[in-house]
Amino acid sequence: MQILDAADHAELGAEISATNVNRIALAGDRIAKVVRAPGGFAVEHDASSGDLYLRPAAPAASGDAAPGPVTLFIGTEKGFTYRLTLTPADRDSAQILIRNAAVAAAGAAAGPTPGGPYVAVLVRLVRAVARRELLPGYEIRVGKGFSFSGFGIIETWRGPRFRAFVLEADPLPAASADGVEAGLAGTITDALDTGRLAALWLAAPGTGPSGGRLVVAVTETVPAGEPR
Repeated sequence: MQILDAADHAELGAEISATNVNRIALAGDRIAKVVRAPGGFAVEHDASSGDLYLRPAAPAASGDAAPGPVTLFIGTEKGFTYRLTLTPADRDSAQILIRNAAVAAAGAAAGPTPGGPYVAVLVRLVRAVARRELLPGYEIRVGKGFSFSGFGIIETWRGPRFRAFVLEADPLPAASADGVEAGLAGTITDALDTGRLAALWLAAPGTGPSGGRLVVAVTETVPAGEPR
């Protein structure tokens, strides 16, 4: 993932795949509007997640010149505007995350997370995993293609108290569907067998590297004799 630090009206640059689908997301914000010149790449805006997807408008014919840079003007739900210049290259699909310190500061000023310190720790961990911002005391281990019960393990974050598993699930119903979260929680708890499931976060459909759905599952190891 390419992480771009931004401020309002920032001019940013990143590299995307000239042949595959690319994703653009915002940390703590959502893309509300995008303006660009026609041609080159098709743009799809996921209104539910606020993410943006770019793909070549047509397959490149043999001998065709590589497409030139694409410039997007992005407007966000929280009122920020960015100019993003994307340079196509011969590479796999790209994921681009734009983060703005003003968004994080506004979130901190809003006060503590409801639910007390324990929930605040879990929220901080899930956000860090989703943004791939390594926290002190944690190490990341790649999943190496291991899968179970319709899930693929992308990576595992190991810490002193919690483990966070980044999973890709097969296509699932919308997150708001009744019973989806409960069914997933039971399946993941039984399959991982690494402690009590403390938190579960579902990304939007199609966010996984293979077209599935990203899931972050956090388990807590409870010492023997301690109430669960």
